[in-house]
Amino acid sequence: MERRDVIKTVSLAGMASTLPKFSWAEGNRAKLRVGLIGCSGRGMGAVRNFLCAAQGRATIVAVADLFPDRIQLALKNFARDEGRFDYCKGNFDIPTSRQYVGWDAYKQLIHDADCDIVLNATPPVFRPLHLREAVNAGKHIFVEKPACVDPVQARELYEIAELADKKGLTIIPGVQRRFHPGYKEAIDRIQNGQIGEIIGIQAYWLNSRFWIQDGQKLRLQNPDPTSMEYQIRNWFIFRWASGDCYVEQHVHNLDVVRWAMGKDPIEVNGIGGRRWDYPYPEWGDRYSHFGVDFDFGNGVHCASYSRRENKSKDYVLERFVGTKGILETNENRMQRITGQKPWEAPKDQPQALVEEHRVLIDSVLNNKKINMLRDMVDSTLMAIAGRESCYSGLNFKYGWIAKKSQQSLAPKNWDFNEKPQIEVPLPGVYKLS
Repeated sequence: MERRDVIKTVSLAGMASTLPKFSWAEGNRAKLRVGLIGCSGRGMGAVRNFLCAAQGRATIVAVADLFPDRIQLALKNFARDEGRFDYCKGNFDIPTSRQYVGWDAYKQLIHDADCDIVLNATPPVFRPLHLREAVNAGKHIFVEKPACVDPVQARELYEIAELADKKGLTIIPGVQRRFHPGYKEAIDRIQNGQIGEIIGIQAYWLNSRFWIQDGQKLRLQNPDPTSMEYQIRNWFIFRWASGDCYVEQHVHNLDVVRWAMGKDPIEVNGIGGRRWDYPYPEWGDRYSHFGVDFDFGNGVHCASYSRRENKSKDYVLERFVGTKGILETNENRMQRITGQKPWEAPKDQPQALVEEHRVLIDSVLNNKKINMLRDMVDSTLMAIAGRESCYSGLNFKYGWIAKKSQQSLAPKNWDFNEKPQIEVPLPGVYKLS
């Protein structure tokens, strides 16, 4: 049995007496009260997915964001959704008094809005800050991927996961493939030996957009790309805020790899870069392409590829090559095995982005804790290791990044006067820390 399964089994069996009791279980609260921290696109999507899963059992009662225009955009979208989807009708109750803006907005929502569940869809660099506050306040959490942006934050999140266990809280991460029935069966079949011994792995997230937002739509007060406002509003293109696209997006693929393998790699060796014609600093300081080799020992390697370059070709896939067959998985297309014992998952699978919220809601309503934060931190650390190997041009033992690296990308001060250091990493010059 894997460490995560042991933890889950022990926690569910041994902590039932300490699980929080909620008033709706006693008939005093008709619906779960839910707050959203982070009101951009993924936050609004998470609310829609959550309400679809809830089917009338929850109400969105509060929103929080650093910027007031994001609050207004979210409210406008929620009003539109009420008119489009039956599961959204009557499930928003967000008066002005529960619309929180500014650097402390997350604290106000967590402590003042009487929420049972917090949905966290902020830029990744904010995760430990926001999750610690929510866990200390006894809130159940849905948190978007990735878990963090650097090893120091990862180790802090392991501590937060431990605290959540002690409080009997559910934390569901946004690695939705873990909740996809086709993926779950595929991983079971791998682990039960249907493709034999794994001899090689490939993982791809190749995307046809670099992804920079239109400055006019961002309503920038300070259009200077070195300003804190510009970088937070356009967080995806700055390494300190997003972790780079390898961490922010490719973590999905690496999560599937770790899920199937059930262990960390031994060594990491990567190469990557940034197209010369992408302007700096207007287009941030992140790379546009990565290629990483993860050595799992016994001759088993994972070849991992990530790319975000305009007008290139989209390709997203995980592939496991075994001695008896090959498993290929893609969330939107297929999960299949070819070889000695062919298999293919049904096409009409429940939407994984909704399923993750259904698991969260059922866990909370039934007082049955599920804390999967560690799983996402494990996969995020693997992505961070790959990123750092590409930046530096060095290979290293995985244990170093997980246990010894002191890299910390978060700003020293959370305010608009802060100037996070940005620079495009140069292999052979960039220093590991």
